[in-house]
Amino acid sequence: MNVVENEVVSDKTIVMDDKTFVNCHYTNCKLFYSGGDCTWVTSTFKDCQVILSGAAQKTANFLAGFGIVPPSGTQLPPTGNFGFPKKPDVQ
Repeated sequence: MNVVENEVVSDKTIVMDDKTFVNCHYTNCKLFYSGGDCTWVTSTFKDCQVILSGAAQKTANFLAGFGIVPPSGTQLPPTGNFGFPKKPDVQ
């Protein structure tokens, strides 16, 4: 796994797969993730958009059916809180 350290980036596309991010700060970036290993330590993602593909997209579609995750491309909350509201029950 590649280690990315002390990177400060704005308005770029970042591929997340097979990387560990250490002390990195991303603002207004597109974060592409397709299911590979990915970790981060003391890193921030402000006003970033997560784009899923491949196995990650299939898993997200499955979980979205239960209201557990938002659709791909959803803007992350600016506070960095990754909790999303539960999908309303359909009657």
